[in-house]
Formats: sequence, structure tokens, C-alpha cells
Amino acid sequence: MQEPELPSATEINLPAVGIFPQQPDNELSDWCRQQAESCHMTPTHLIGIAQQLQDSGGFPLVSEHPGADYEFLLARARNDNHIFIHVLLAWQGLPLHTYKYQFETAQTPFLDVALTKALLKDVKQDNAFSASYLAKALDADNYTADLWAPAQIAGFHLSHKRVYNDPFQGSALTYKNPDFNSDKIEVSIYPIPASDLSNRAALIAEETNKLRDNLFEFARQHQLPPLTMTADTSINWTQQGLDFQGYYLDASIISADSEPFYAAYFFFIQQDKIVKFTTTFPSDIAVNFVKQALPQMQIPEESAFMARLRRP
Repeated sequence: MQEPELPSATEINLPAVGIFPQQPDNELSDWCRQQAESCHMTPTHLIGIAQQLQDSGGFPLVSEHPGADYEFLLARARNDNHIFIHVLLAWQGLPLHTYKYQFETAQTPFLDVALTKALLKDVKQDNAFSASYLAKALDADNYTADLWAPAQIAGFHLSHKRVYNDPFQGSALTYKNPDFNSDKIEVSIYPIPASDLSNRAALIAEETNKLRDNLFEFARQHQLPPLTMTADTSINWTQQGLDFQGYYLDASIISADSEPFYAAYFFFIQQDKIVKFTTTFPSDIAVNFVKQALPQMQIPEESAFMARLRRP
């Protein structure tokens, strides 16, 4: 029997993944017990499959140890003529999809290769490691489809939209000024990491405090000149008939030995999301962009996934 070929490594771009056996009470075990003909669960030999996945070149790491966000959980059964393998794809322990395969027992010498070939073909076809697939499988926020922002605001052009493969991290939009390469604005949109959304001022204060801690720690680790940060300043705007409440603050490093550093940070709450603007220049220059951007953006509503997590 000829050994099947694996997909080219250049054709796939996949994350680190863990590989583990499934527990005995999985779907395949139940199915096997219900068969009229002889059928029994057999051990899943993970070493060979893990090696084939690693050798495919698509995964930066395939491990039999916990730690990766994505995991393949395998279960195997066989009768006299066939081998049945179920592969559950999970993200942080949450099931996304089960891939089901059947092979003839004559394929046993090349089973690891055949399974890897079939699995890689399916996850690539499904785009199973994309942010949009994860959002649909979890019923989480779909920032690819539901987040909208204008392509140009106050002379800045949208140059990049990043959707993280993690519903808790959300999405980031990058705007650049074509006339000034160093001028950049990043808009981060991510769900509020709290179950009680009623005290908006406290929720934003928690975000600004985390920002301060991170900036001071960064400056300390890199032995930068003294970092200056202003107090949180409240915002109460009406733009295009819509009300916006939030806070902003400025950060700067001014030293005779280096180029000055300026940044401004604006925080708002829209739907159940934090909307954070990070600029590479002071707030008095950034405010025009922020005022124009807010009423034009469409922020996804609370997803069923986040609603379930916040439910008491």
C-alpha cells in the first residue's frame, strides 16, 4: 500500500496545538457500545500522530502537554474491518467541532499519516483556526463581520484591522496619517472583563489603572527616563446626537538625551465593550479624531457567549 502524501507545509498556517486522548464516555464510545457487530475502543497512539502533525510544518508546536489554546482530543474504536477515529477540536477546553473518520484495517501501517492528511485537509477547508470560525462555534462576538469603522477619519486612513483569535481580546484597528509616518492611532475594542456592567466609571477606572501599571512597569524594565502621566479626565460629549461618557489621560517622557515620547489614551464603553483609543501624540491633538470616530463606529452587541459567562 502506498503511503499517502501530506499537504505542503507552505499551504497551511496554524497555531500551536495540544493533542490528547478523549475520556472513555465520549460520543464514539457510546456509539461503539450500540453496534450489533463486535466493536471495541482501542488506545489512541498519540506519539505518531503528534509527530506527523509536527512534520507537516503547519503547526509551530504540537505538544502532549497542556498549555496551548487549541487542542485535538482523539478517541478510537475498531471492529474486524474498520477503524473509527473521532477528533474533537477544542479551544481553552470548550468544544468547537468533532471530525469523524473511518479507515479500513488494512490502512493500519499508515494510519497516522492518513489521519493527519484528512485532518489537515478538513481544518484548512473549514478555516477552523480563524477568528470568525471561533466566534461562530462559541456564539461569541464576530468582530470580522459585526465591527465596522470608516476607512478614513480626520486625515487618518485605516491601514489594518486585526481580529484576535480570542473573544476576550476582541479587535484592534490601526489608523495612520499618510503625511506623518510617526503619527498612529490604534482603536482597541474588547469585552468588559466583568459580570456587572452597571458602574461604568468604576469599569473604566479599572482599565486606566491597568494601563498605568503596565506603562510604569514597561518604563522600569527598559530603564527609560521618568514617565509622566496625567490624572484621568472625564469626558461628556454629544456627537451627532449621541452621548458619550469616558475618560482620557496623557503620558509623556521628556529627556535631554532622547526624543520626547507622547501618548494619549481615551476610554469609552459602547455596548458591553471597552473602546480604547491609543495615540502617538498628545490628547489635545487626538481629540478631533476621537470625536469624529465614535459616532461613526458600529460596535457589536453583547454576544450570547459573553452573556452566558456574565450570568449569575
